[in-house]
Parts: sequence; C-alpha cells; structure tokens
Amino acid sequence: MLRIAFHYLGCRLNEAENEQLARAFVASGHEMCALEDHPDVILLNTCGVTSEAMRKSRNLARRMAALHPRLLILMGCAVDLMETGENPLSDDELQAAADENTADAEPLSVVRILSKDKPNAAQIIHQAIADCQWAQDIAPEPPQPPSYKLRMRSFIKIQDGCNNKCTYCAVRLARGPERSEPAQKIIDEINTCLRLGEREIVLTGVQLGAYRQGAYVLKDLITDILAQTPVERLRLSSIEPWHIRPELWAFWKDTRLCPHFHIPVQSGSDDVLTAMKRRTPIDGYLQKLEAIRADIPNVRISTDLIVGFPGETEDMWQETLEFIRNASFDDVHLFRFSARPNTLAALLPDPVPPDIKRKRWNEAETLIESIKAQRLNQTVGSKLHILWEQMLSTDDKYILWQGYSENYLRITRKFPKEINMRGTISEDIFQSEDINLNISRTQG
Repeated sequence: MLRIAFHYLGCRLNEAENEQLARAFVASGHEMCALEDHPDVILLNTCGVTSEAMRKSRNLARRMAALHPRLLILMGCAVDLMETGENPLSDDELQAAADENTADAEPLSVVRILSKDKPNAAQIIHQAIADCQWAQDIAPEPPQPPSYKLRMRSFIKIQDGCNNKCTYCAVRLARGPERSEPAQKIIDEINTCLRLGEREIVLTGVQLGAYRQGAYVLKDLITDILAQTPVERLRLSSIEPWHIRPELWAFWKDTRLCPHFHIPVQSGSDDVLTAMKRRTPIDGYLQKLEAIRADIPNVRISTDLIVGFPGETEDMWQETLEFIRNASFDDVHLFRFSARPNTLAALLPDPVPPDIKRKRWNEAETLIESIKAQRLNQTVGSKLHILWEQMLSTDDKYILWQGYSENYLRITRKFPKEINMRGTISEDIFQSEDINLNISRTQG
C-alpha cells in the first residue's frame, strides 16, 4: 500500500480529474493522505489560465518536490503549456528543490501526463509506480474506505477541450479541441460515487454546454442522469452564456437540480467582448439573467470578469461598472488581464497600464462586494437545505459543522457533540449572521 497525496490549482475540472484518479487508487488498495503526512507519491494538477497561475504552478511543483515524495506526478494546463516552451520546468530543477536543505535526499522520479494521455492517466501512474525499485517489494493491501476528500460532493468530468477562439485564452491551447465522455460512462461513474456515500454530483467541463455525442446533448445527459441514478443534488460547475437556453434551465423545475449558475461574461462592454471574440452581447446576457431569475426560485448567479483588456478605454470601463450594477451578481471572480503567449490578445495594441488595471480592479471589487452584501441581506429568512460536510471545531458539548446550501451558500451551525452531521442534509433558515461568512474580501 502506498500513501498518495493529490493537490490541484485552478478549476473544478482539475479537481474532477484528481477525484477520478483518487477513486481508482483507493480501489487498488492505496491510501490517500494529506501533503503533510509524508506521501510516497504526490500528484499535482496544475493551471495555466493566467501568467500568475503558471508562476504558482511552477512554485507548487518545486514545493511538492521539496516534500520528498518518491514519485512526483505533474499534469494539467501548465504542464501542457510548459511542453510547448512556456517557462519549462526540468527534472533537474525539481531534483534541486528536493535536495535543498537535505543532505541525503533520494533521487526523485518525475512523470508528466499531458492532455493527450489523460484518458490513460491511471494506467500510466500505476506503471510508473511498478517501475520504481522501491515499490516492487510493497504488497498490495485490501481496498481501503473511500476517505480521499473532505467534502460530500463529487466532481464528474463530462467534457474536455474547447473549439472557441476567445483571444485571451490559453486553456484551449493546453486542453485541445472539444470532446465529450460517453453518457453511460458518466452515469456509471455517478452511481459509483453515490454508492461510496456522496450526496451531491457536480458536472464539470471546459465547455460544459458543448457536451455532445452525435445528436445527444447536455439536456439529454441531464435527463438520463435524473432517470438512471438516485442523485439527490445535481449541480453544473460553469456554463457559457451562449449555451444557456430556456430548454436547459426548464430542468430546474426538478428540485434535484441545484439553483446556482456560474455564467462567465468577461466584460460589460460590447466593444471589449468583440475584441475578445465572445459570442453573447451584453443585452442578450442580461435578458438571460432576468429570465433565469424569474423562472427559478432562490437562484444565485456568479460570473467571471477580466479587468484591463487591451484597448479598454475609460468609457468602456464605465460601461462594465454599469453592467455590474444592472446584472447584480451574487458573486464575481475578478481577474486582471494577463497576456498569454501564443494568444491573439497578447499582440493587441493599447495595453492598459498596470496602475490603471489595479485602480479598475479595486473599483470593481468595491462595487461587487456592495452588491453581494445587498443580495445576501435580501436572502435573510430564505429556507435552505444544507449538505453538512466538514467539522470545524468542537467543545465539551457542541461541534461546529460547515456545509453548503443547494444555491451554494456557506453555512455553519452548532450541533450536539454526539450527533455526526457529515453527509446529512437538513433544512435551515439563512440568518443575518450568515452574511459575513459568504463575503470574502481580497486585496487589489
């Protein structure tokens, strides 16, 4: 039995890939452990969506090497982009990180799994372990309980790759063209997760709405998941606005569908969206938000916004601020523009100076947090169903448990110490003291 630690940076798709591999290794008799528990093997799933994500991925890879695993597995978008020549990280650099402050560090084995090899990732890792001299004398153990994560949610990858040509994005370069998993494989994996005790399933993909097997599309997959699995809560991770249509959100009449959508917009200016080659204009986006909110009770909607895209004038920026006010998002993931090698946006004229980007980021963040607080205040008194997942603290009488509602609000409550709430779902009321827990302030 080997001790294996999984770590990821970036999107839920990376988390889904890690969980899928973790299930395979638990089934093989290996033990999942935390990074601080001296793993024999570390798998790091990296991110390359921005230059900052690339930097963090490189630093994380060095940190993982410095933890002295016997085998380091690297995969993800940053690894694929490094393979094309963007800030490569050699085995020698990783060995140097392992050797630092350690006189007798063992040689570090490094395996990189590229996007094209991901369908066979489990077999590649098993073979890499088998090829290691130190692993040959380890006898397999009986399969262990599935204790490979804290949450009671499973992230299921249904699709990978992207055929869009958004001018700022390097993910399509790393992930390749769109491709979808067979429906039966997805349904079987969901049923496996539910048998292991999971209570919520999250569907993930680079272009979730582009899921397609011939004429069989996302709405057909959702229909079959609801019919062929006992799933209690089904959630979408992120979906582009051009894939959001009434025939899709009509499914949310079924209360098993979680009323939360993450719908990336990227800018509130049509001129900037044109330069980005985004496909949904602002008016169309706002109309969809209005229709979703009218049709789905208690729905929460979040988005992504990029600040300081090349050519973004002050007037265009004011349009974005006005859009944020009109959209009244429940949450926004805010990014400063980062030029990515081999993308069209990296070649565009009129870059926005860093100090202006910082100023606009802070303006947007202040407005976003104000709107978020208003919407949370309007939520006070709403009935929620909380999936309890994690014990935070305990005293002589009570345990403080944390969980998430169906519309993705974080909730903590105290329960008597003798009651184990993990994996249970209970009804509760959103209270004013829950507001601060759902407002996270960051610095620009």
